[in-house]
Amino acid sequence: MATLTDTAYITRKAINLGLILLVLGIVARIILGSVASLRDAFFPPPPPPPTQAFGRLPLPSAQNNIATPSGSISYSLETADGGLPALPPTLRVYFMPKSSSSFAAFDRMKATAAQLGFADVPVRFSATAWRFTDAGNPLRTLDIDEVTQNFRLKYNYLSDQSIFNEKNFSSTDQVVSDARNYFQNLGILPPEFQGGQPIVTFYRFESGALVSTTALANADAVGVTLTRADLDSGSALKKLPVVSPDFRQGLVSVLFSGSNDSKKHVLEARFLVSDVDQENFATYTPISASAAFDKLKGGQAIFASLPDSFGNNVTIRKVYPAYLDPYPAQSFLQPVLVFSDEKGFVAYVPLMAQ
Repeated sequence: MATLTDTAYITRKAINLGLILLVLGIVARIILGSVASLRDAFFPPPPPPPTQAFGRLPLPSAQNNIATPSGSISYSLETADGGLPALPPTLRVYFMPKSSSSFAAFDRMKATAAQLGFADVPVRFSATAWRFTDAGNPLRTLDIDEVTQNFRLKYNYLSDQSIFNEKNFSSTDQVVSDARNYFQNLGILPPEFQGGQPIVTFYRFESGALVSTTALANADAVGVTLTRADLDSGSALKKLPVVSPDFRQGLVSVLFSGSNDSKKHVLEARFLVSDVDQENFATYTPISASAAFDKLKGGQAIFASLPDSFGNNVTIRKVYPAYLDPYPAQSFLQPVLVFSDEKGFVAYVPLMAQ
């Protein structure tokens, strides 16, 4: 029969042995972790193959009012590092579900129109789209879709050019805040558009048209585009920005005049939003940046912004991948490579091989 002394001795030995085994286990884990890290650093595992779960992808839709430049353009590259970015083996493509109609859709459409100041009876001009005209100011019109609730409001400023005599713009920050409030007060601004980086463009009215200018002090009108928050690319690039077919005037945007009259203050408002299912995506292999540059030089690009005047030579100073928010609505949100001269020229090349 073991004595108390024997029991205490055995217990101490067991505790000491347990501590030694614990320390050895911790040390072994650290060593194995370091070895695995070194192995991955020198011999990285191959990336998972692209799923291509959506099958062959269509070209991204990118309708805008920007005409393709006539004649050939010569491009030179002068980026910060003198080259093109390295693209990852795969990038995500997101599914965009279609809007569905409901019994209350027409009433919701009329309610939105009323909030925008249109109480008249609309006229149907397509299967699901209606046009309202402001009886109090016929220069204001509203086109709205009863299914998607997307709309475009316009003020015919060419018939009322006196509004450009007023220039009540306090600051760029205030104009951006006014744009956000415009959609938030309607209760329609999706959360992802509250986290994106706004794009502000200044315009002066000249010879019957709005042309870009460089400063708020010179502006007769100011445009604000609200963009989606960056989206996870599923690669080492992490999140990518989301761009619109028209780089300056996006799918959620407001063009303000300096008028104090609330019905003349908004020259144009666009709300052309499609949902993105961030949980439903597939991965595809993008073409290389050099292949995309070749496509640009061959005229196979989407021109998203052009300077008011430029020659046949464009110097590309910034190149980066992004997601293109399609318009008209499409089933997929796809990555593109953005080429910019940082002086008003912006073009997109789709990265998914067609």
